[in-house]
Formats: sequence, C-alpha cells, structure tokens
Amino acid sequence: MAKVYGYCRVSSREQAENTHALEQQCDRIRSAGAEELFVDVESGSRDDRKQFNNLMGLVKKGQAKEIVVTRLDRLTRSLPTLRKTIDGLQKHNCNLRALDDSIDLKTAAGKFHLNMLGALAEMEVDRLSERVRHGWEHLRDRKVAMNSPFGYCKVNNQHELDHAPFLCLILGQHEMSKAVIAREIVEAFLKKRSLRLALREINERYGIQTFAHGNKIGEKKGGRVAQGIFRFSVGGLSNWLTNPVLQGHLPYLRRDGDRSQIHLDTHPKHRLISDGEFKEIESILAHNKKVRGYGSTALKYPCSGLVFCAECRGACYSLNGAKNYHKAKRLDIAIERNYYFQCKNWGSRACNQKTIIRMEVVEAAVIDTLVKKAAQIANIAQTSESLAEPETPEIQKLRSQMLQLQQANSISPNPAIQGAIAQIENQITQLRYSLSQNRQANTVSHEVLLWAFSDPELWKNASDEDKKRVYRELVEAVVIRDGQVVEVKLNV
Repeated sequence: MAKVYGYCRVSSREQAENTHALEQQCDRIRSAGAEELFVDVESGSRDDRKQFNNLMGLVKKGQAKEIVVTRLDRLTRSLPTLRKTIDGLQKHNCNLRALDDSIDLKTAAGKFHLNMLGALAEMEVDRLSERVRHGWEHLRDRKVAMNSPFGYCKVNNQHELDHAPFLCLILGQHEMSKAVIAREIVEAFLKKRSLRLALREINERYGIQTFAHGNKIGEKKGGRVAQGIFRFSVGGLSNWLTNPVLQGHLPYLRRDGDRSQIHLDTHPKHRLISDGEFKEIESILAHNKKVRGYGSTALKYPCSGLVFCAECRGACYSLNGAKNYHKAKRLDIAIERNYYFQCKNWGSRACNQKTIIRMEVVEAAVIDTLVKKAAQIANIAQTSESLAEPETPEIQKLRSQMLQLQQANSISPNPAIQGAIAQIENQITQLRYSLSQNRQANTVSHEVLLWAFSDPELWKNASDEDKKRVYRELVEAVVIRDGQVVEVKLNV
C-alpha cells in the first residue's frame, strides 16, 4: 500500500549536530503526517544522495502517494534535478508537499509556482558561488596565504613555520612542534625513498593507527578515525611533499590546470624543503610510479577493489607469494603462486590488521553469498527490467523543452506552442518505443537468471573478466578481519 514519506536534508554534519536543523525538520515532517522518513547529510546539488535515490526508487515502484519536505531546496538545489524529480512524481501519481512553500502538484498554479521557486533557488546558489569566487579572487590578488599545510601556520596573511609546542613525546618528555615533525617526515621520505616506508616509520614513531567507527562499510555516516594527533595517507603524503608552500612559494588553484598560479619566494625564511631536495623528491616519486606502479587504479583480480578491512575500513590490496620457490629453482620448473589480500594501512602501520587472507577464500565467500541470494537477485533483475524507464539524454532534453513550452502555454495559450508540444511528445514516444524494442530483445528470463546465479560450478568456471563485471555490479563490499571474511555486502 502506498505511503506518505518525508525527506529531510542538511548540507553538513555540523548543521545536523550543532544547529539541530535536521532534528527540527524531522519533527515538523512527522507532524505533517509522514509515515516514514528518509534523511541525507549531503549538498542539495548532488544527485548521488543515497536516501534521496532510495526514496525515488519507491516512487518508481508506486509505493509512495506523497512526499513531504519542509522547503523545496531540501529536496534539491538543482533545477534540472528538480524538473526530473517532478516528472517522476507526476508519472507515478505521487504528490509533493512543501510545508513552507505552499506547493501542490495537483494544480497548474502549484506546478508553475514550483518551477519558479526552483529557478529562484538555483539562481541564489549561482549567486552564492559568484560571491565566493569573487572573494577568493580578491584574496589571491592580495597574495594572502590560504590553507596552510601541515608544519605551517598563517601569520599576518603569510605562511610561517609553526614552532608552537604541538605534542610531547613520552620518551624523554621532549616537546615537538609541527615544524619539527614536518621536517622529520621529509627526512624519513628522503631516507626510505618510499611513501609507504616513510609513513611506516612516522606512524610507528608517533603511535598513529586508524580504525573504523560508526556504520558499516559503504555508508556515509561514521568513517575512519586516526588514533593520534595527525595522519597522512599515501596519496596525502605525496601531495604534501610536492606542495610549493614547503619550498617557500605561494600556490593558488594547484589542481585547476591553466588557472594554477604560483608566486615565488613569498616566505623564503620559512622554507622546509630546499630546491635540491625538491628535485630529489620529484625524481623518487616519478621513479616509484614508473617501476612500482604507485597510483595505479587497475583492478587486476575479480575481487580487487571490493575487499575492505573491518578494523580501519581501508581497502585491502592484492599481493602474492611463491609456494614452491626453492623446489622450482632446484628442478627448473614453473613457480606456483598464492594470491592474498591484506589491509593497505598495515604497510604504513596505520592499522593493526596484519593477517592476510587467500583470494580463493574471499571469492568462495562471495560466490556462496550470491548462490544463497540467487532467487532474490533474479527477482530484482526482472523487476528492475520491468520498471526501468528509458531516459536517454536525448529524451531528457526533449522533456525539458516540452516542460518550458507547457509553462509558457499555461500563461498565454498559443496554437503554435501547442503544436510544438505535440510534436515533441511524438518524438519522445518514438524514441521510447525504439528503446523498448531493443530492451525486449536483450531481456533474460527469470528462470535463466535463477539457474545462472544458483549454480556454484558455473561461477567457478566463469572467466575472470565475466566475474569482474558481475561482482562490480552486485557486490558492495567484502569485509575481512583476522584473515576471515566477516561480511559480504550485496547491492541488492
């Protein structure tokens, strides 16, 4: 039976916890008759909000008769997303009620009012972006220091090394400043000539470890907590070492291509890295990237990219070892290898999960879970196929044009506009029919899906490429701890 759902959103965790804005929204929407709430802590300009997408999924299934929000901008701050959402609500006979905006999709005036408010909200967001951009441009024109990296602080709008006491080592009761620690990090990298080995030394020296808290893998809430006062990831350390501020320069828009700016020697007395050291750092990073594959995003094995540590929530990397090395050398035969996963943060000693797990153990757990869920997966695949609406960019563009013409025609009826609307509707119908025919030709029966997913031998004999595609689509995360699979979380 269709229900009344409420949707609440704030842009940041700070708003949710410190201003009670989220709590107030939830209370008001419950009082307005919502039977169940969906809550996001995300920017309204994002289209990948998890709870919002879950709510729209219920709308497409016909399980929602009304959605209640406090204001229209809580639903979305993007006008294209708003129009797409409105089309989806109207298509599935779901009303929208905005408590503060007097919105009612059942009337033409309400629809027009809704689009006007959406356009105004988007304009205000654009204006805010312009004000922020102009503010940053003003600061750049004045050469004001911004975003001081670790080891630095901002004094009179300039970067300076931060020599204030930062921590006290238990051994010897020795006080350390951020500037001193930053120099130690640079020296560790130049000595070890590896990002991971440098981090291992620093993390062991200062007792830094990472562990998970909050919700499960794949959910936004919660996350990772570093047990210590500072922490670098491998990529973060690389980015920090190459920051021009450490060389005495002032950079702006470092990652913005042609707009990137660097003002040289703005704080030469507060250099952390000399020109010679920086050249050596660049050379080491370039060499490691070339010969060791640092920064590679290739997913080599079927479960690569899906395995996570339950302790720190970090990804687990693949590694291998020879199981018959000495025998192979002695008899001149091929070396046989075992393949494993291990928490990436163990390499830098930012996690205590050292135990490795065999790849075949991980994959066996994945296959076992998929086999047990075969009927559910087959049902969802068929349901998704029957509910899927072909919405190509071409159709979306035509819908947007038609909506604009309908708004204009509602204000001032015109036969020419009505004819244009009818022509666009005809184009949409033809495109949808063509897509529907193609989809029917590719539809797989429920029985075939059920047979495929419930046969363990079929999984074992499938190629790695086939398994990669299926695992990426169906598996959200494989969680491991102490060399055991704790959970296989599916996207179903």
